[in-house]
Amino acid sequence: MSKRSPVLLAALVALSVAVPASAQLVTKKFDWSPVNGVQKVDIQVNDVVISQMKFDLGDTIAPIRVSSAKASVRVDNNSEMDQEVGVAVAVFDGEGNLIAAGNGGNKVGELNHGEREEFTVRFSYVYRNLHSARSFLVTLETKPKGGKKTKWAPKPTPSS
Repeated sequence: MSKRSPVLLAALVALSVAVPASAQLVTKKFDWSPVNGVQKVDIQVNDVVISQMKFDLGDTIAPIRVSSAKASVRVDNNSEMDQEVGVAVAVFDGEGNLIAAGNGGNKVGELNHGEREEFTVRFSYVYRNLHSARSFLVTLETKPKGGKKTKWAPKPTPSS
């Protein structure tokens, strides 16, 4: 065994213990079938759950030609920890073309454990063919908050 092996092994063990909880994500595809704009879905990671989305096909806002189309995504944090949450939605037509896309999530802070929040995913610029939607993808990304923070920057060494 080389002289570096024990040092390398010790460094790897220290890093694996010190690494904070990493972000987890899941993506699921759903058939487009909202009733009065509301669609039930089932997607979860780290005990954070999306069970309902409400689609609003919106209208074009003049003079800037931005759309008010959006999806309201209901997110429940059923975990024991506060979570940073991100949501992305991509909508496709029957040919597989991407016809709307957007994302949303915590702007400040976290979604506290045991709480529910609605995130707005705006389809501001790619929206003109939402009437031909046939399926959509939802990505839910979470990262637990709390616990000891780890800094990756090396500590400065004193000059001699």
